[in-house]
Amino acid sequence: MALSKDFQNRFIELTDDLAEKSKSKRAKIIGISNTTYSNAYNYGIIPKTSSLIRIADYFNISVEYLIANTDDEHFEKSPHPTPFKERLSELRMAKGVSTVYELSQLIHIHRNNIAQWNNLDCIPLIDDLSIIADFFSVSIDYLLGRTDDPTPCK
Repeated sequence: MALSKDFQNRFIELTDDLAEKSKSKRAKIIGISNTTYSNAYNYGIIPKTSSLIRIADYFNISVEYLIANTDDEHFEKSPHPTPFKERLSELRMAKGVSTVYELSQLIHIHRNNIAQWNNLDCIPLIDDLSIIADFFSVSIDYLLGRTDDPTPCK
């Protein structure tokens, strides 16, 4: 469970601008559970990546902006999002990393985790996404296929 005061402040700033004042209704509008909303709002607990994506999609912002990796609000969503496992495969091949084992050795993430992302269509947690994005010198949103702009966040 990752905690971030910066994420919490950003989340509060975004959600307090909603017209709906009930936190449970805000959660429903955004598409996340009440627990996820409360944990983010009250404690700064960073939710699973799928919830981060829902929040970012609702506000039309980057995940990087949401987790306060950048203060740049500009985000250009891809009209044709690329699934994470395809984007990871493209980046791996472009960098000449031929196997999951080789990638796991380079980024220090267990090969079983990487295999799960490929075989089960899972999305990594935000900490792993940050490591992978840094390794390939791309943004988390590019890695997730949410944008076609690979530029790392500033």
